[in-house]
Amino acid sequence: MYDSLYGDDLGEIDDLLHADDEQYPVYTRIAFRDLTDQCLIPTLVQTLDTVYPLLVMCFLFKLCCQVHANIMNEDEHSAISRHLVHSTSTVCGLGMLHIFFQEHIVYIALLALLTYITLLLARRCCNGGCGIAVSMVTVVFLITCELWIVEQRDWHKIRGAQMVLAMKAISVAFDVDGGVVESPGIMAYSGYVFNVGSVIFGPWVSFQQYLGVLSHRERKITIYWLAKAGFSLVLSVSFMTWSTCLVHWLILDGTGRWFVAYRDAQSYRSSHYFISFLSEVTVTLVGLGATKINGDVKWDLSVARPFHIEVPRSLVEVVTNWNLPMHHWLKTYVFKTARPMGNFIAILITYGASSLLHGLNFQLAAVLLSLGFYSYTEYVFRHRLSTIFNACIQAKKCKADCEHEYQSTHPYVLTTNLAFGTLAIFHLAYLGLMFDSSSQQEEGYTMQHTLGKWSELNYISHWIVLGTYVFYLLA
Repeated sequence: MYDSLYGDDLGEIDDLLHADDEQYPVYTRIAFRDLTDQCLIPTLVQTLDTVYPLLVMCFLFKLCCQVHANIMNEDEHSAISRHLVHSTSTVCGLGMLHIFFQEHIVYIALLALLTYITLLLARRCCNGGCGIAVSMVTVVFLITCELWIVEQRDWHKIRGAQMVLAMKAISVAFDVDGGVVESPGIMAYSGYVFNVGSVIFGPWVSFQQYLGVLSHRERKITIYWLAKAGFSLVLSVSFMTWSTCLVHWLILDGTGRWFVAYRDAQSYRSSHYFISFLSEVTVTLVGLGATKINGDVKWDLSVARPFHIEVPRSLVEVVTNWNLPMHHWLKTYVFKTARPMGNFIAILITYGASSLLHGLNFQLAAVLLSLGFYSYTEYVFRHRLSTIFNACIQAKKCKADCEHEYQSTHPYVLTTNLAFGTLAIFHLAYLGLMFDSSSQQEEGYTMQHTLGKWSELNYISHWIVLGTYVFYLLA
């Protein structure tokens, strides 16, 4: 979702990687040493050069809160203490927003202000309608900015941060309606939406989770905290180099259209893993992303699970593990709200909401809505097959005490699940192939680009899913 954030810098890497096209034939693999000099090292250097100010600021915020907690001692949760922490969170977050987005920070700050004013007014005028009111204001603001106020290229750069802020504002409003949290004050609200650990790359964290910054004496700087941040950073950079350099070096353009489609889709997925693990780093550094089990603090935040996406059991598993915090947000604040209309309608509304948050982009909307229909079709079809054959072949893995006659270790069950997993990989390659590195990515891909990519493959994935759904209806 932040594919354009490094557009100017990483665009140069693509030029370097293909700088010798006149010397090398189009489908010739360059030497690994040349790849290292022309792509791997520049990618690593430019990535770290871009993100290190954010990492430093996150660490300084954690350090300030730790020192502050030690000084305040038993008064850590006093009103003055809370305001100091929230103020520090706000200042650090706004500082990072200015470094990354310069003057475009005004649109992010304006959304935060509008949502807070809406929350206060809805709380006074229509008790119980805060969630709907804030959601409507957020959607109208995002659409207005994207269509009429902000230049398309500029909006494409900040829409990721806008999406995270919008999710935070909407979740707070619904939580206030449900009595989960009290209506926050301006300092707590600004500290939450502008928290430096999640304001740039995400992920979404709930207001209750954010309040964990007030408990830094329980979340001390330890070797486990440092190891979690360091390991996630290594994974993040590794996926970035794989996405930008290695996968294109291994699978050349002339390999075959389906191999190229898989390459382009995996390159996009790897760039998503880069952002996901980087967000784990920033959230961990500020002291969030931990759970307390039996008095022990575990730094166990997980944003994405690449293995469950690259080697999936089903598309349902892909959707769940693509972005765990966002999946939880959509399930809690969109799907459950729309579920009285029926599961299928609720799924379409959920993916529609996700499309709106990602921006008015035909490509994203087409992919997300297609994925919604795909996952629903797969879920009901495999559930029907599981009932007919009394076997563990549903889209979600059965529990250990499953009562099916044919368990997950049965050869036929293993073969069937493997076949569905392979089909899911095929669908992912098809859906993700238009997320290439063409010049359109800086402004968002057009409808012609998306349909053109799919038409090259004869819309075969859509036809397969449509046929599956028809077979489900007839079965």
